Amino acid sequence: MSEKRTGRFISYAIGEILLVVIGILIALQIDNWNDERLERKLEREYLASMLYDLEVDTREIEEKVAGNAKLLDGLGRLLVLLGTPGEDPKHDRQMFIHALVYTYWYLTPDFSELTMTQLKSSGNLLLIRDKEIRDAMLRYAQAIEKSRYQFEEMKNYFHVIEATQKELFNLVLARQAFEYIEENPLRMLDPLAKFEPLVPHGQYLLNNDSKLMARYYGDALMYRTALSNSSFYVNEQKKIATALSALIKGKHGIE
Repeated sequence: MSEKRTGRFISYAIGEILLVVIGILIALQIDNWNDERLERKLEREYLASMLYDLEVDTREIEEKVAGNAKLLDGLGRLLVLLGTPGEDPKHDRQMFIHALVYTYWYLTPDFSELTMTQLKSSGNLLLIRDKEIRDAMLRYAQAIEKSRYQFEEMKNYFHVIEATQKELFNLVLARQAFEYIEENPLRMLDPLAKFEPLVPHGQYLLNNDSKLMARYYGDALMYRTALSNSSFYVNEQKKIATALSALIKGKHGIE
């Protein structure tokens, strides 16, 4: 009898243990399902945020590239004027106005990097399960750094031409035009006719030395090339943004 009771007790205990184990496994599975659901919800939020960043960047790139295209066109006309020197005061005036407007500054897009910064700083990048999308996001971030490098290169050439320009031109005559642009830097994209009344007549050249003029031509040429290269890389950035947007929308149906 004692042995029968012991056997029943052991069977009962094993059954209780199995029930507890099964209960724990079910609880863990439910917890895993819940974690997975929350992670997928967070992943979708990150992807929606990334899409917004890409849309903002695309608009920003289009605006800045269009603006720099006008500056490149003006710099091209400046090079023509520099390459055909003459004693005509009208020629010097046009050269002066082109120089002060089209070498005033340049346009660089402000990239929206909030989503990528959050993903990297939080260690949540692996929440983006799709490797193709994750790799494309990383390529986009790397392309931003490449564009920034081009901006820095262009800035170096800008400062070189700026220094030569101070030697060559009488910038006292540029004061009103500079004040006009300082109120809103995008005014440098205004038609050149807007600047005609802002530039008084006078002696535009401080130094008419041919060597200095040749140096300024070279500086303007290098600066224009750097600005053109920068625009190329920014346009490539737009292509990457468009492809990444299409990838996210295609695989997750997020608009």
